[in-house]
Amino acid sequence: MSGGFRPGPAPGPLPEVATPSPRIATRSLVHRNPFATVSAVHADFGSFAKDYYVVDFGPRAGIVAVNEGRVLLTAQYRFLLDRAAWEIPGGRVDDGESPEQTARRECLEETGFSCDDLHPLVTYRPGLDNVENLTSVFYSERVKEHRPFQPDPAEVLSLAWIPLEDCVSLILEQRIVDALTISAVLAYRCVVARRGKDHGRPAPRSRPRSSSSTTDRRMTAARWWNGWPRKHRHCD
Repeated sequence: MSGGFRPGPAPGPLPEVATPSPRIATRSLVHRNPFATVSAVHADFGSFAKDYYVVDFGPRAGIVAVNEGRVLLTAQYRFLLDRAAWEIPGGRVDDGESPEQTARRECLEETGFSCDDLHPLVTYRPGLDNVENLTSVFYSERVKEHRPFQPDPAEVLSLAWIPLEDCVSLILEQRIVDALTISAVLAYRCVVARRGKDHGRPAPRSRPRSSSSTTDRRMTAARWWNGWPRKHRHCD
């Protein structure tokens, strides 16, 4: 690729920016394991140069499964946190599989719930220089139990159906910290808000932060972390 500058894509309301076009050397494989590869590449921009180390995890997909305004979350042990984290179902896109198929499969495998009528929600890249992990997120409001949930210590420990606005509160209180889940839940909330606006209804609002409501939320969040009651783990 020759050096120089090229115009960026038509950005709509964003201003157009001239993009440098570097000379890219052939990628060299630095490391490979069953889950990812690490490659090194040299980029010559003419007046300067950069070395990139790209971790490629492959594409992944996730799904916001919704029933009566409640979002299905899974609890899984996460090594960097050294505790369980609440997340939406999701995982790596297998060879020959579309992101939508992955989202359906992961939800069914992890939770026992099947999702129909999937809608694209958001697509993003968690890193733009050194992480290749194109992520596609869908949402479904047609969710049904296909089989009873079975906890798996190596995968999903527990399930919870959490009201959308409580999910937003947990994100703002840093109780939900998974990037996929944060992006997906906030994007879905935007969909709900736009839907309400189109139908003349006010956008959803978080609960007032009075001392009593804050205490109630903390007590409720504590119950979630200590184990969601089984009667709330499945759709009514």
